Amino acid sequence: MQDSGDILLDGTKSGRLKPIDKFIGMQLRKERKKRKMSLTDVSENLGISYQQLQKYEQAKSRVSVSTLYALSELYGLEISNFFLSVGNELSAYDGRYRINCGTEMRDINILVAEPDPADEALIRCAMEDIDSLNVLFVHDGVQSLEVLKYKTLCPNFPKPNVVFMDPFIAKRDGLSVLKELKRDEKTKEIPVVMLTNVIDSELVERAYKFGVSGYILKTQNQDVFKESITDCIKYWTKTVIAPIARV
Repeated sequence: MQDSGDILLDGTKSGRLKPIDKFIGMQLRKERKKRKMSLTDVSENLGISYQQLQKYEQAKSRVSVSTLYALSELYGLEISNFFLSVGNELSAYDGRYRINCGTEMRDINILVAEPDPADEALIRCAMEDIDSLNVLFVHDGVQSLEVLKYKTLCPNFPKPNVVFMDPFIAKRDGLSVLKELKRDEKTKEIPVVMLTNVIDSELVERAYKFGVSGYILKTQNQDVFKESITDCIKYWTKTVIAPIARV
């Protein structure tokens, strides 16, 4: 099945991927995982390659209407199910990325400052099975401070239990944001964990000096990365008694 000649979700045959394509990819993965089906299981049922299906789920290739319909039949869903909550997920737009300004009352609130869309997808997948999670993604240091310190972006988002931050985010780098958060009485107790693709010993040392709560490598081994993220969230929300829990 070749999608390049199919009519796509936005009625076109080609074009740059949009935020909704990313959302649909996450929905496809979510529904497949709920049914405990492998990529191979689904690809064999649909007659498309394992690699192509993986591209759909990672939002590296736009899924056609015909393929989405076939997936809805395989999963026993109405095709509209793939679009449920899309309005909330794509609620705000910063010019490059959509930001989910979720304000649901859940047990665990997480802020993630991640500039790279591929790494954001990796982080989302790592968190997808954690119950009662309310996650807000931002994409640079200024947005991080607007959410955490100034409350000018997504002002109703609750105070996070944990902040995950790439140290190399734009506008204000991760260490600069970390120092400012730790100087502020309202934010200094929030655990900040750096997520990085490269371990730089000097940078790690400086981050711990400024009060970082941990460092996690963004390994492409999804099982290992997922375990690291899950363990970290459980530690800061279930294992220890942190001051943030009493706010």
